[in-house]
Amino acid sequence: MKLIRAIFAAGAASLLPSAFADEPANAKPFVITVSSDATPVSHVEYRYPSYAGVRGLEGACDVTFAISTAGKADAIRVGACTSDVFRRAAKSTVQGMSFSPRARATAGATATVRWTMPSDARLRTASLD
Repeated sequence: MKLIRAIFAAGAASLLPSAFADEPANAKPFVITVSSDATPVSHVEYRYPSYAGVRGLEGACDVTFAISTAGKADAIRVGACTSDVFRRAAKSTVQGMSFSPRARATAGATATVRWTMPSDARLRTASLD
């Protein structure tokens, strides 16, 4: 019985952050910028780590990577980072980029990913407290 309640509570909790948000779903109280010496032709939606967003943390990471002949980021290495909270997000940001196909793989591409929040903007999530 406790297991069933735990599963139900977990399912309900996963719905609460979007159900009780104070802002419209498309409003983003943060900015993510990527500056790179290789220009992507497309990318997946950039994400702000929820742990950092709830706490109002900002950060930046330097990333080096190769670009395959198919135009995908490869051999991704996260270097200097202002906080370990952003390391995984930096890697997934670069993984989600697509570049123009090329005749030969390119090594040594770099990018800097920055996560910032306008003053007093924090991601709002519901809590079961």
